Amino acid sequence: MIYGVVVNAKEFSDKNLAYVSGLSIIFSTIIYVLLLFSGIYYGNFIVVLPMSLIALVSTVIIPSGFFVNNPNEAKVVEFFGNYIGTIFQSGFFWTVPFVRMRTISLKVRNINTSKIKVNDFNGNPIEIAAVIVWKVISPAKACLNVGDYQEFINIQSETAVRELAGSYPYDAEDDNESLRNNSMQISSKLRDILQSRLDVVGIIIEDARIAHLAYSSEIAQLMLRRQQAKAITNARGYIVRNAITMVDE
Repeated sequence: MIYGVVVNAKEFSDKNLAYVSGLSIIFSTIIYVLLLFSGIYYGNFIVVLPMSLIALVSTVIIPSGFFVNNPNEAKVVEFFGNYIGTIFQSGFFWTVPFVRMRTISLKVRNINTSKIKVNDFNGNPIEIAAVIVWKVISPAKACLNVGDYQEFINIQSETAVRELAGSYPYDAEDDNESLRNNSMQISSKLRDILQSRLDVVGIIIEDARIAHLAYSSEIAQLMLRRQQAKAITNARGYIVRNAITMVDE
């Protein structure tokens, strides 16, 4: 179990798949066709007959192996339901025919979670949202370990934000950590929680930060008055301490 994520099925990881340049296959095919026509022209039917059969079969097999892989993309390849490898190189290639290829983007992407209402560590209702920067580093895991990895990321991101919000108070006295006053530590904690949840789908979290943080509307005015009263009390205490210091001097 990973932060509440239960993984019972087989987990996949990337492995390289052999492929060749698509242009080299096209060039070889052209040469083969020229040799075939040459045999027909010179009447060498002992050679032409098997070559013709091979050419007939190749017209079905060879075209199915061509594919194009764009920059910052990967192809997850399955052969009759079995995962056989991942291709990261961009370009025009030829590989095993009759395969199913799924394209996975390797670009950096971000999620802006919706504002959610949750109770902080002290039980006060707050509104919180986060921005998360991520990318796929293991296409096989992203494609085969879950049904829809993007939906999985969205759900786990919201769950992680809820967990984080419930672990810290919105505001704290003294030097205790809080959501409002310790943004760097809170961001680091959020990133760690997310990374633990998303390792199973081959995702790396580049950055995670709180994008919105506020008391819920029903208590916002009450908490504002409390903060103002606290600020006035602290100011009065500061004045008294300075006055005592001046008298002592």
